[in-house]
Amino acid sequence: MDCSADAGQDWCRAKANEYGQLQCRGCDVICSLMRWGEVQRRQDAAYQGTSQPRIFHSNYRELELCAVRSACDTCRVIQRAFLLSEITVAGSQNLEDPDEQWPVSVALRLDDAGDSLLLSIHTLAQAVVPLGKDKCPATCDPTRGERRLRADFHELRQVIRDCHDHHECSWKYRWSDRNPSWLLEILPGNHVRLVQRPASPVEYVVLSYSWGDPTTMPASEWARIKGAATKSKDGLPVLDRLQPFEQWNLPETMQDAIAITHSLGFRYLWIDSVCIPKGTNWDTEASLMHEVYGNAAFTLVASSSTKATDRMLHDRMAWRYRNKACKLRGKWLHNDHITLDHVRLGSPVAQRGWTLQEERLSPRILYWTGQRWHWSCPESQITELGDLESAPLPDVQKALSPPQRFLDVCRTGDERQLNDEWLDIVEAYSRRDLAHAKDRFLAISGLAVRFYNAKVEGGGRLATEAYLAGLWRDCLARHLAWTVERGANAEHTLQHIAPSWSWASLPLKVRAKTKHEFKQSEHFQFISSSPALPKTIDNKTCSQQVEELGRTVKTIEVRGRLRRFIAQDAQKVCWDDIEGKMSKRTGFHFSMLPGQSIFAVNADDGRIVSREAHRGELVGQLDYLAARPRSDEEKRNPGACLPDGMEKELMCLELGDSAMLLLHRIPDQPEGYRRVGICLGYSNRKGFFYGCETKAIRLC
Repeated sequence: MDCSADAGQDWCRAKANEYGQLQCRGCDVICSLMRWGEVQRRQDAAYQGTSQPRIFHSNYRELELCAVRSACDTCRVIQRAFLLSEITVAGSQNLEDPDEQWPVSVALRLDDAGDSLLLSIHTLAQAVVPLGKDKCPATCDPTRGERRLRADFHELRQVIRDCHDHHECSWKYRWSDRNPSWLLEILPGNHVRLVQRPASPVEYVVLSYSWGDPTTMPASEWARIKGAATKSKDGLPVLDRLQPFEQWNLPETMQDAIAITHSLGFRYLWIDSVCIPKGTNWDTEASLMHEVYGNAAFTLVASSSTKATDRMLHDRMAWRYRNKACKLRGKWLHNDHITLDHVRLGSPVAQRGWTLQEERLSPRILYWTGQRWHWSCPESQITELGDLESAPLPDVQKALSPPQRFLDVCRTGDERQLNDEWLDIVEAYSRRDLAHAKDRFLAISGLAVRFYNAKVEGGGRLATEAYLAGLWRDCLARHLAWTVERGANAEHTLQHIAPSWSWASLPLKVRAKTKHEFKQSEHFQFISSSPALPKTIDNKTCSQQVEELGRTVKTIEVRGRLRRFIAQDAQKVCWDDIEGKMSKRTGFHFSMLPGQSIFAVNADDGRIVSREAHRGELVGQLDYLAARPRSDEEKRNPGACLPDGMEKELMCLELGDSAMLLLHRIPDQPEGYRRVGICLGYSNRKGFFYGCETKAIRLC
C-alpha cells in the first residue's frame, strides 16, 4: 500500500472549520457520521446503536502525516488515542510498520452513558474517543501547555513522596524492616555493584518484568538475558559482581530500570536474576518474596517491555505535540484515560507466572507503559499527565484495586475473604505461563506464605490450617471444586508435578475457574495427607517450612459419600442427538430413548451428561479431552484423561450441596482414585447422594 506523502495529500489537505480549527477530509467522514447520529436521535431521543464503520484515513502513516504536517486537530486526538491504547513500546512501533498499513476505520456509537468514536486499524489496533458536551478543563490538559516526549521525574517524585509522607500504606502493609539478601547498588558513572544485605533498613526499588519468550527471539538474545544472572562461587556472588561494573553489561530493561530508580532518588534496586545468585537455595528465596516486595519503597513494573532487552525510556510519541481542544458539530473530542486494569491485565508482564505474586505482594506499584506511567497504592491511583489534584479514592474503594486487596485482606484476617482471595489468585495464576513448569509452586510460594501468616498470626494460637499442593485444608472441599472452561490437552498435563486433585496439575495457561456458589456437604471430611502434616502447628513454626512441605503433598485421604456417576445399564448416545435449541436457548432433550438411562460425551469440550431413567440429567466437565487407549497397558493406566469406553467406571465424591468430584479408580490401589473432572450446579438432582455410603478414600 502506498504510504507516501503524495498518496495522502488529498486526505491531509486541512482547512479551518467554524470553530477556527484545522480540519481534513477525514474529518468530513466523522461529521457525516455525527449527522447520521443526529437524525437517529431526532427520530428517537433514546436511540442507542452503532453506525457502520467508514474509512477515516487510508492507513496509520497517512493519519500521522495529517496530524504532524497538516496539524489537523482531530487527527491529533485520534492518533494520540491509538498510541495511548498501546501499552508496550513494540505495540506503538507496530503502528508504523510498513507491512501493516491498513485503512483506519471509524464508527459512531450512540449510548446513554455517552457517545464515542470507535476507531480500528484492521486487527492491529483499536481505540475510543469519547464525545462530550463540555470542553476538557484547563487543569486536565494532558500536556500542561507543552510537549512532553520524556517522562517528568519531578512530577513522579512528588507523587511518591506524597504517598510516603501522607499515606498510611507507607507503613501499614510493610512486612518487616529486613532488607533482601542482596541488592544492586547504583554508583556514579553508570556503574553498579552487588552488595550484601545492609545492616540497617534502606529504601529500595523492586523490578518486575518479563524475560520474554525464547522461541520468538534469536538464541544469542536469549543467552544474553540469561547471562545477566549473577554467578556464585563458594556460596557468594562472583567477584565481578561485588566490584563496580558497568550497567551496560545488563539487558536494556534492567539498564533503564536503574536509570529510573536513580532519577527518582533511590540508591538500591532489586532484580531477581541479579540479586539471587546462581547456587542460592532458590526454594527458600522464593518463599521470602512477601518480604522482598512487601518491604520495598515500590515495585517498578516494566509494562512497556515484551522482553528484557526492550527499552523502557524512549520518546513517547503520543505527546510529540501539544494537546489542543477539538470540536466537531458541537461535540468536544477527548482522549480517554486508559484504565489501570487495562494496563495490568494487558501488558506482557501479566502473562508471566512469577509476576502475579510480585504484584499482589506489593503495597505500592509504578506501572511503566509505552506512553506514560501509572501509580497505584491502596489510597490513590494517579496517571502521568492526568489531574494531579484528583481527590483520594472514595470509601467505596475499600474493596481496593485487585493488587492491594490481597494485602488488605491478609491484614484484617477475615477468613471468608481470605479464601475468596486465594481462589481469585488461582484463577489469575493458572492462565499464566512459566519458562519452567517445575516452578509451578515456587512462583506463588510468597503468596502462600503470606496467606498462611494471615491465618495463624496471634499469640500462642494453634492452627489447623495447612497447605496442600496449592489448596488449603480448612476450606478443602470448596478448593477442590475448581473446574476448567473446556477440557485440556492431556499430553501437557503437569500431574508429574502436582496431584490430579490440584488445579496445579493442569497444563500451563489453562484457566481454572473457582468462583461459584458453594455450601460444603456435612458428610465431607479431610482425614490426612501424604507426606503427613503435623496435626497442629504453633505460631513459632516457620511459615516458609509450611509452604515447602505443602507443595510436596501428593495424596490426601478424605471421607464422603461416594457413588457411580453413570448407571450400569445406561446406553451411550451421540452428543448432537441430545443437545439443541429449545425455546431460544441451548438445552438437552432425551426423546430418542424415553424411560432409559443414557450418557454422552462432548469430544470437543469435555462435557459429559448422565441421565438415569425418569430422573433429571447431570452435566459434568472433564478436566481433559477423552482419548482412545492405544493399548491394554494404557487402559490399565489411563493417565490424566478418561479414555473413551471407560465412562461407566466413573465414580463421584460429594463435596457440597451441588458439587461432586468425578473420579477414576487407580488399578491395584485399594480405595485410590484419580480426579478426572467435576460436576457443579445440579439443582435438579438434589437427592443424588441420598442413602449412599460414606467412605474414606485416597485422592492421588
